[in-house]
Amino acid sequence: MLGLPALLGLLPDLTLPDHWALHPSAGLHQNPLNLWTCAWLHANTRHLVANLGGLALILSLGWILKLPPRTALAWLLAWPITHLALLLDPRLDTYFGLSGVLHAGLSIIATSLITETNPDRATKWTTTYGWALLLGMLAKCWLENPDWQALLPRPGLGMNTAPMSHWAGAVVGIGITLTLPLLGTHRCSKSRP
Repeated sequence: MLGLPALLGLLPDLTLPDHWALHPSAGLHQNPLNLWTCAWLHANTRHLVANLGGLALILSLGWILKLPPRTALAWLLAWPITHLALLLDPRLDTYFGLSGVLHAGLSIIATSLITETNPDRATKWTTTYGWALLLGMLAKCWLENPDWQALLPRPGLGMNTAPMSHWAGAVVGIGITLTLPLLGTHRCSKSRP
């Protein structure tokens, strides 16, 4: 649902504010809301439509696989943390788009399938599918940018892309999915003398 404001980019004569973009080269010296709003900006309509297609695919996967609510929470947390991770690469001057968040969503789905512990849901199929999805996405990230460049031209989209956002989303999604269950396992016990 949080990706829906990006649809505003499809409206004619409406330009979303440029100050919503993330500027990794500026480090933490920018509006913290940009960690959210940068996903709503897109270079052009093709860029927006491609990301909305990815968003529809991830939402469909979540629906079909009947993922638990913790995956939605993981994706919500991954949104700003993915963009925060981009601040580690100051070579990138400006970032906008949903692609990092989409990669986070896909890695959350894959990691959730791999680590599923509910006996009603955990099957060999879910684990295998999770590994295939995760390894496929990581291979795609590597193959699209083996030289770790900050920007790559994408003639089909009529723009340069920031493939490090794909890595950031993938790694953050895996990390949050593995960490989130640990937060619920710590129980405080009250002992009375």
